[in-house]
Parts: sequence; C-alpha cells; structure tokens
Amino acid sequence: MLKGNTRLSIDEFHYNNTYRRLSPTKGGKSAKDALFKTMAELFVWAAILGYKNKKRTPIEKRESSTTVEWTYIKEPHNHLLTILAVESVQSFELLNDEAALQKNIEEHSNGGLELMQSELSNRMNYTSLESLILHIQQRINED
Repeated sequence: MLKGNTRLSIDEFHYNNTYRRLSPTKGGKSAKDALFKTMAELFVWAAILGYKNKKRTPIEKRESSTTVEWTYIKEPHNHLLTILAVESVQSFELLNDEAALQKNIEEHSNGGLELMQSELSNRMNYTSLESLILHIQQRINED
C-alpha cells in the first residue's frame, strides 16, 4: 500500500496541457472555473480512464515542481486505484512493492491523460465534466 506522504508524479506535458486546462494549478485555471476542483480529482479520473481502457503510458518527463500527494486521494478512491492496479497485473504481490504500485498508478493516470488530451486537442468546448467524460467514452467505444 502507498503511504500517505507518497508523491505521485505527473508528466510535464500533461501538467502544462491538461492539468492547467481542467484543474486549478499555478498559472492555470482557478478552482471556480475548473472542471475538476483539485488536481487529485483529475489524477483519479485519468487513472480510472487509463485502467478501463488498458492504457498504461510511462511518464516521459516528470513535472519537477508539482506532484499529487496520495493523502489528497481520499477514500474510496485510494482503495479503488489500489484494486485496479492489482487487477491490471493480476497479482497481489504488487501490494508488497510500493515503488511498482506507485509506478502502475502513475502510468495508468498518464494513459488516461493521453486519452483526455486527445479529445481536448480537437478544440471542443466542454461545459461540464460529464460532457467531457461522455465524449471520451463514446469515442473509445467507437474504436
């Protein structure tokens, strides 16, 4: 299991192009204008999207100044991400290797961010979180 002080890494590209567009960040959207109210919410949604679509993408360049702290990912989301990570490798042994568990969660979140960024690059204007997620799922189901 991940410890509360674990800092989850974010890919620099997605921080600059996805987090700043969809969540409150330094130099990005304010909390009242963002689709996601926290970066942790966006991280969790992206990870779930990555797991659902079996999209695991290594982080190419870590954003050095910003991370998502595991303590900000509250129940039941922290448990859900752990369960999805174990399911993705089909082994409970992952729970004994904190670094591997962290990498698995980070890479699935990064994969989900790739899917989100692909849709955002189509220059569509999403007025709500639901419309963005619905559109991404429809596009994935078409493939």
